Amino acid sequence: MMAAGRLFFLCLLPLAGRAGVGADYVHSPASLDAGGLAGASANYSINACVGPGAAAGSADYGVRTGFAGQLADMVSIGIDEPSAPLSLNEATTFQLGVTAIYDDETKLVLPAGGVTWSVQSGPIAVSSGGLVTAASVYQTTSSIVQAVYGPWSDTVGLKVLNTGLDDFAPYASDGLPDLWQVRYFGEQSQQARPAADGDGDGLSNWMEYAFGMNPAQGMVGLLEWDASTVLRAGPPVLSESVSGGSSTVVAVFARRLDYLAANLTYTVEFSGDLVDWQASASTPTVLAANSEIQVVSVPFPLFLNGKKADFFRVRVKSN
Repeated sequence: MMAAGRLFFLCLLPLAGRAGVGADYVHSPASLDAGGLAGASANYSINACVGPGAAAGSADYGVRTGFAGQLADMVSIGIDEPSAPLSLNEATTFQLGVTAIYDDETKLVLPAGGVTWSVQSGPIAVSSGGLVTAASVYQTTSSIVQAVYGPWSDTVGLKVLNTGLDDFAPYASDGLPDLWQVRYFGEQSQQARPAADGDGDGLSNWMEYAFGMNPAQGMVGLLEWDASTVLRAGPPVLSESVSGGSSTVVAVFARRLDYLAANLTYTVEFSGDLVDWQASASTPTVLAANSEIQVVSVPFPLFLNGKKADFFRVRVKSN
């Protein structure tokens, strides 16, 4: 039994009487003593005896037998950790448990509902029974849960793993990565909507994301690069180079380095009259790159349906 942090083991075993001899006494063997008397009531009957106890143990267990009573004081509690550090995916649950630890190194599992649980930090909730529920997050986030039992307490760290790119409220399922929106607009902002143009430069957040621009800063110039180095992200530009008396005209635009993982498709279209548009079949050539975007080019066709190709546009689609 256990009460007020103290563990009490009762173990009464029938043992034969023993003789004992010391420098100051002689104890004759006996087959019956006060501990061996029988007792009864309307609810029970017992035949008991007392004798010497014994203790044994190994690296895996400890056992004590023959003691009429054993007292152990609780010294601490510990939240069970099947693995360290504990982790769970966002929007999932995990059951925590607590073990009482006594001064003789014995342990006893406590009922989770008998412990007071609380969240110290992080995007999680914990029930009175120790069930942890993780919220949706925009990046992997650390959390801390505390358990209190009487005067003892323990804490455990849990990592909430970000498994979805577009599931963090209030930006969930809007087509833009949550982390990108939080980076520029914070965790809650109407200016983070894909169609919004918070910096007033005429480009929506969606287009600024696709072209690797800063949606919180007005446009400071067009796309610019030098050799293989990106100097500035910006809207698509037309580039012309002259060699040997002939000129080459290309459409140049920024493409996100992770466009495949982000399920983005960039399509360059050309027109001679701004009415009829034709998609380019050319594979883009990478001119420059940094940690976020690639600068790529597509050659202009000479004619489209008998007309000189004078215009181009870049369409970006999320698959």
